[in-house]
Amino acid sequence: MARLSKIRFVLAAAGFWLDGTVVAQDDGPQQFEEVVVTGSRIPRPDFESASPIVSLTGDALLRTGSTSIESSLGRLPQFVPSFTSTSNNPGNGGQSNVQLRGLGLTSTLVLVDGRRLVPANGTGVVDLNVIPGSMVESVEIVTGGASAVYGSDAIAGVVNFRLKDRFEGIEFQSGYGVTERSDGIEYYGGVTGGFAFASGRGQLLGHVEYAERDSVDQSQRRYSQYSLGYVGPGAGTAGPGHGFVPFGSSNIEEGLALELFADPAAFDTLFQQYGYAPGDVPYQEFLGFNQDGTLFTAGNFSPDSVANFRGEVDPKFFNDAFYSYNFAPYNHLQLPLERVSVFVRGSFELNEAIELYGDALAADYSSGIQLAPTPSEVFFVPPTNPYVSEDLRTLLDTREEPEAPLALLRRFSELTSRRSEVQYDVRQFTLGLRGEAFGDWRFDAYAQAGANDQEDKQTGNALLSRVEELTFAPDGGVSICGGFNPFGAGSISAGCAAYIAVDGVNRSGFDQSIVEASLTGPVLALPAGEARVVLGAMHKRDAFFYRADPAASVFLEDGRSDLMGFNASADIDGDDHNTDLYVELLVPLVDDVPGVRSLEAVIGYRYSDYASIGGADAYKAELLYQPVEPVRLRSSFQHAVRAPSVFELYQPQLPWRYLSSPFDLLDPCTAGSPERSGADAARVEELCVAQGVPPDALADFSDPDNLFSGVNGGNPELQPEQADTLTLGFVLQSWSLRPALSGMRVSLDWYRIKVEEAILPIDAYFYLPACYDPTFNPDFSTQQEFCSYFSRDPGTGEIASFFDINRNIAALEASGVDLQFDWSLPLGPGSASVNWLLSWMDYLDETLVPAVPPDERVGTIGGFAGSAPEWKWNLTLDDARLRVAAGGPHARMASHRLDARHG
Repeated sequence: MARLSKIRFVLAAAGFWLDGTVVAQDDGPQQFEEVVVTGSRIPRPDFESASPIVSLTGDALLRTGSTSIESSLGRLPQFVPSFTSTSNNPGNGGQSNVQLRGLGLTSTLVLVDGRRLVPANGTGVVDLNVIPGSMVESVEIVTGGASAVYGSDAIAGVVNFRLKDRFEGIEFQSGYGVTERSDGIEYYGGVTGGFAFASGRGQLLGHVEYAERDSVDQSQRRYSQYSLGYVGPGAGTAGPGHGFVPFGSSNIEEGLALELFADPAAFDTLFQQYGYAPGDVPYQEFLGFNQDGTLFTAGNFSPDSVANFRGEVDPKFFNDAFYSYNFAPYNHLQLPLERVSVFVRGSFELNEAIELYGDALAADYSSGIQLAPTPSEVFFVPPTNPYVSEDLRTLLDTREEPEAPLALLRRFSELTSRRSEVQYDVRQFTLGLRGEAFGDWRFDAYAQAGANDQEDKQTGNALLSRVEELTFAPDGGVSICGGFNPFGAGSISAGCAAYIAVDGVNRSGFDQSIVEASLTGPVLALPAGEARVVLGAMHKRDAFFYRADPAASVFLEDGRSDLMGFNASADIDGDDHNTDLYVELLVPLVDDVPGVRSLEAVIGYRYSDYASIGGADAYKAELLYQPVEPVRLRSSFQHAVRAPSVFELYQPQLPWRYLSSPFDLLDPCTAGSPERSGADAARVEELCVAQGVPPDALADFSDPDNLFSGVNGGNPELQPEQADTLTLGFVLQSWSLRPALSGMRVSLDWYRIKVEEAILPIDAYFYLPACYDPTFNPDFSTQQEFCSYFSRDPGTGEIASFFDINRNIAALEASGVDLQFDWSLPLGPGSASVNWLLSWMDYLDETLVPAVPPDERVGTIGGFAGSAPEWKWNLTLDDARLRVAAGGPHARMASHRLDARHG
């Protein structure tokens, strides 16, 4: 989207007065209270950690003027863009999610004050929209596994939002942002109030906030008006390096006949009647329909292979090698949002040793996506349909089976665009006790309950059963709704468009309850100091439900979904629970001897017992070495786990179909396929026969009904993901006492994260051709992993079933270096500061087959990582006197490669 010009103002008052003061530092002795650093549960008197931590203040979030936190976090180099305010298709119902290191949404654990936040969906992913941005004191990011401390999901790291816990007076906040084109307006307004009571023993604060964001469509920007396809550097006509060509959907509004199989001579004669010389139009089986009843070829990806198209031509989008539908203008470029959130927090000292605390969070918000009008599932039209033109009938009569129905695809542009409006109702309550247990030991115990309920209203869908009711009606549906002509753009009557249309409402919810207790204190006096330990236990229960609209869960007898537009779905009821026991021990090894200012070790272990997968172990070992006062060296090893989510386990395995064609998914055993035309054609054919293709049918083999049938969904046999993280780094504090230099701090950290048994939803677009690819199947064996995901009918050889389900198949590995430079210096009556975050990604690899070299993602756009620039940095300059900040993010791709396999 265009660069945002942001305006922000904040009114703050205690008793409604404008705060223009600057708080001076106290030059007297400072008393340090023990704090808990994210990534560890052991309190300590400093903020140093053996694991790399990046911290962002709440003010830094507010300065962006954005209504969503994820847009601010996305500026940090450790994050890779995910589902955000611009994620329309693929989208996530307007949710704002974050991922660290490009290792996937489910690999990043989101916490609020060290405790979990109720997930937004069955995958267990948190929606940042529910966090009240004005209440954020700071955000701490730990990159690398942290399961030994926090449990499942902390594969790539942890994002911990620390909210304000004390406030007296009242403060108003407001922010406003608008694009340079005066659209995409977003603004928020909030009020925070708090007070102490009972002679200071109690604290209570509350916050109410309203935020709204306008949508922007892709049609409103030149760079997003057209859908493009990647063909390689220099091979295209648009985009970076001319690597793209106009390329949309084969589901066109004129209608597309699939594999007509007409007589080639009749085909050539028909196009001679259109004015083409004999042989000028290569024979094609995919034909479109002009409004005057004539036919045009859809193209075979060769120049000038689109012939006799008589519709309106968009000079920027028309592609003479392949005619397609431009779906881009309908999509949102920025999603709309409206949110009301409430947060209340309080504490009360029951006595000198014990404190009661609690908080409540509620958010009511809505967002939505918008897509192009509904593309059809394959539907059938009998040759007797009254709208079959003479030209089409001429070709139909030359087929081997002239009376067989014709298979069509069509974009129902007579309907409105598809819209999904999602309403979220989120609430979470926490109540706990903390304080002194005995001696120097302290305890913390709490119970937490949360729920995230959603209602998804979908419009613009169509019913396949009603479409075929009309195409098979003797009068073409005239008596039912006024006439349903599937041939040509804009040919369906308004009455029949309304007849096939259907709206729906899907409802879902996630309930989470947690009970946790921990005890911490000294266990042993050592020469270098006290060894401290944390002992804890946690029980967590997750439950997810989904109630599909009745129309969304209907499947026809041949397995096709009745619902067209948004995906078909079915009811889901799934739950899981786990009990964890954990221990963390800090051991001071050496203190204040020559060459060793301090040396500390931290070890941790967690055992988790899941109802779904059984036992899982997570552990860590950390070392923090300070040779001299300004320098700290740090290293850590973390073994993390992620249990499969409720959705990954229990998503229903529903019927799923692919169109067997060059435009969708071509069976590699089809005569003339790239696999059977390449250097390994003979071995491919041997594999096809071994799988069940009849030898006597191999020469001219093709799928008889042009469709593959199978299932798509979850997998209750999944095992947990396993990850090992290794980090090495140092922190350098300024060694100078001069005011201009004393505020300098530099940290440099190297990391390597290796994930095994990563859970991926792998589909036939990848594993079907991979079965016949010597890269993945060098022996062309029927026992190869990908070949086992589908089977063939032994009588016909066609693909009889496939399984697009979640699998523990991938190995992911990421490595790189992070640099952080902070410099604060006095300037006049105030101060100025510089914050520079830099990240260099050495590699980000995905391995699907152990013997095959990994796919390298650094420098690519698309795929599981989203985008993975080699270099990324963020620079912020802040002047406290004027309370202004400048700077912004920067990313550089090593090369502008598109991940063609995934993207």
